[in-house]
Amino acid sequence: MITAGFKLTVLGMGVVISFLLLLILFIDILRRLLASGSARELEAMKSVNPRNRKKDPTEVDDEVLTAVISAAIAAHRSRG
Repeated sequence: MITAGFKLTVLGMGVVISFLLLLILFIDILRRLLASGSARELEAMKSVNPRNRKKDPTEVDDEVLTAVISAAIAAHRSRG
């Protein structure tokens, strides 16, 4: 009974290790295949001047955010 449990444990661990090694192999293959595209993207990002880039519309300036919060607090206090 203990021998069967030990065999099952070793088999299960072998399957898991094999799967993880296969996953590492596939990730390495994909890394090698996609390396040229990544290098081109990195060069394109470096060539863009950060001063010429437009601000992300989702970014909110801290001063504007503070003003909006202050106005909301003042409006709430004046109501009640």
